Amino acid sequence: MRFFVLFLFLFLAACATTPITIQQASNVPSSRVLAAQWLSQAPYTGSLIVKRDNGFMGSACTIRVFVDTAPVADLAMAEKIEIFVPLGEHIVGVTANGICGGGAAEASVVIAPERQRILRIASGQSGDIYLQPSAF
Repeated sequence: MRFFVLFLFLFLAACATTPITIQQASNVPSSRVLAAQWLSQAPYTGSLIVKRDNGFMGSACTIRVFVDTAPVADLAMAEKIEIFVPLGEHIVGVTANGICGGGAAEASVVIAPERQRILRIASGQSGDIYLQPSAF
C-alpha cells in the first residue's frame, strides 16, 4: 500500500499542466485584478486574453501577470483575464506568487485593432513557468 501511495504522489508530481480553451477557463475574481483600468475597451486598444492551464503542477500558488512591468492580475489554475491594452508591441511577463518556484517567463505580443491575442501560462514537469501564444 505504501508503494502505491508513493507511486501516486510521484506520478502527480511529475505531471505538466494541460491547455484549456478560453471558454473552459473561468474569469479571474475581481479581488485578484490589479489593473481594473484595462478591463474596459477604449479607443486605440486591443484585446489580450491571458489564461492559465489546468493541472496539478503549481496549483498551490497564483501566477502574477504583468504588462510592460505593470501588475495586472493573479491567476489561479484554469482562470483567465481579458484586458484591453494600447495598440502596439508589449512585453507580457508572469511570475509565481507565494512559496512556489518556477521563475519567470516573458513574451512579446503585438496588439492590433480587430484582432484578439491569446497567451497561455503553462507549467512543465520541472516546475518551470512558460508563457506562449495559444490557439485555444
